[in-house]
Amino acid sequence: MTHDHHIFVFDPICYAGGSKFATREVLKLINSRKNRLTILTSDPRSWPIAQANIISLSYPSWLSISDVGNGYWLRQIYFCWWILYSRYLYGSIQIAVGASCPGNDMPIYLLKWLLKYKVAQFIHGNISISRSCGLCLYQADNVFYLHSAYASINAVIQHRWRKLKPNIRDQKCQQLLSSSHFLPFINGIAKEQSPSLCQYHTPTLFWAASLLKWKGLDLLLEVIKETPINHRLPTNICYLVPQNTTLPITVAPQTIESINWHQQPESIDSIRAQSNIFISTSDKEPFGLSILEALFAGMCVIIPKDGAFWDTQLTHQKNCLKYIPHDRQSLQQQINYISHSPHQLAVLGSEAALLSQNYQAEKCYSDIISILCQHASRTP
Repeated sequence: MTHDHHIFVFDPICYAGGSKFATREVLKLINSRKNRLTILTSDPRSWPIAQANIISLSYPSWLSISDVGNGYWLRQIYFCWWILYSRYLYGSIQIAVGASCPGNDMPIYLLKWLLKYKVAQFIHGNISISRSCGLCLYQADNVFYLHSAYASINAVIQHRWRKLKPNIRDQKCQQLLSSSHFLPFINGIAKEQSPSLCQYHTPTLFWAASLLKWKGLDLLLEVIKETPINHRLPTNICYLVPQNTTLPITVAPQTIESINWHQQPESIDSIRAQSNIFISTSDKEPFGLSILEALFAGMCVIIPKDGAFWDTQLTHQKNCLKYIPHDRQSLQQQINYISHSPHQLAVLGSEAALLSQNYQAEKCYSDIISILCQHASRTP
């Protein structure tokens, strides 16, 4: 017997990324016999989920991409119309899921009381401080957040109650953040989505992320350009081009000998498997699903020693290599070390693959799935 528990996902981001991959992994584990799933998205390619109703959200050229002011609110009203249209097409919604952050997912909050659904918010990175974001976090029925986002979430809530006395404000913040409505999580990869194991016979660099400047591709390109051509390792760069963003991005592709460029490739798993040295250049990456995929693939992972999530989980020269953040010479030293010690590729990669088994999606997301589907389990 099927149950009519409708989960609606709002995704206004026009390109793929780690946050979408993580949310997608959660949704794929939801029982489709007991739950209906609808995804309103600006990027249908990001959601290859057979059991979901996919609605393509058009993004006209005249629509503002501003994050503040009248242009921002006009965009939210436009998105609200699309949510109402989705409700018309597929019926009442029990839970609306924000797949990004409150600032991007504002329309599901604006329509919460009209459409009478619960709101579940995913937060995959730091969020901006604003009164509207603070109101959203207070109105959300559930907030699922990566540990690295905790400080910014706390700052947003503190800002919302900024007129209160500091001791009262701190007390109210702690009460809210320690309630059952807020749930920290770590990302995982489902068994059937596990990356293929990499090769170990030819040292080959691999980089995968969006072209947003904070992802740090410029650092790797500088290192490669400063390396004599006959000493460069083959390099595969898989990149996403952000759309409708005001944030600075790196220009790609560039004509640099030894680099193979791949824009949002369908075959990223095989490209990764043909490589074996993963380079992370992000500035304090909130989680880094690309790093986790590299661990699953048994790659030698090179990350900055920056106090971010994977820096706290991995050990230098046991299951990874680390370099001084933003330091070209330090990154070059680690690349030189592994290229001249190819036997270490398999040693570090094997340890990395062993550690990756702690990040199985079925376990990492079990509490989130239980919350999203709890209404369905109560349906007679």
